[in-house]
Amino acid sequence: MDSLRIPILKIGDILIASIQVALHDASAVQFKDDLLQKIHDTRAKGVIIDLTALDVVDSFIGRLIADITAMAGLMGTRVVLTGLQPAVAITLVELGLELPRVLTALNLEKGLIMMQRLTEESDDGSA
Repeated sequence: MDSLRIPILKIGDILIASIQVALHDASAVQFKDDLLQKIHDTRAKGVIIDLTALDVVDSFIGRLIADITAMAGLMGTRVVLTGLQPAVAITLVELGLELPRVLTALNLEKGLIMMQRLTEESDDGSA
């Protein structure tokens, strides 16, 4: 179903996905597939995933978030998670999910600034 798709915007070399609806298993898997395909198609250097609207996640969605960040990293793309609600952060830690090389920011604006710095550093060859 197209109505379950999470929009993925491209700004320069950065993709932005703002999840504004509760993720169900099917929509979460579709989002993972869409995002990885978009990374491949655009050769994005960075991805910002805004989770502000998610106030809870279950173990499946938590693991999927960790998997998405790992897969994006394997494709050479930096990931910044923004807007983590306290309950979501607690769940991710309690599930024992590790997010190596994933940065977090308080909100989408701060995440975009962080990602722009990261991609500029890698363009300079210093990262």
